[in-house]
Amino acid sequence: MRRHRRALPWADLTCSGESITSRAAADIECTRAGLLEMAGSYMDGADPSQPLASPVFADFAGLPPLLCVVGGDEILLDDAIRLVRNAGTAGVDATLFIAAGMQHVFPIWAGAFPEADAAIALIGNWVRAR
Repeated sequence: MRRHRRALPWADLTCSGESITSRAAADIECTRAGLLEMAGSYMDGADPSQPLASPVFADFAGLPPLLCVVGGDEILLDDAIRLVRNAGTAGVDATLFIAAGMQHVFPIWAGAFPEADAAIALIGNWVRAR
């Protein structure tokens, strides 16, 4: 089995976000089939929609501030959008940064892509402010 290193926000192990389909052709790293295979292995028969596995279905009331950084071309885009929207609706200080045209874990390319540099700067500023 092929192993992948994943970073947030993979926040819906049911893979029900619209971007799973709408960004499939643009995403060069993740696939719905691959994510569902990993979710099945991780959940080992348990319900992937439970909030501890898929925080998009969780109650965010009372949680600390949240920052989500996501690439605009990744299939997990809707996971980030729904996570931040749900957190904000619950009264959490929630920030979403979408980098147009970027892929999953794009900030690892700091120094190579200006979008990655901007994300790293945003993360640093966000942490310092809190």
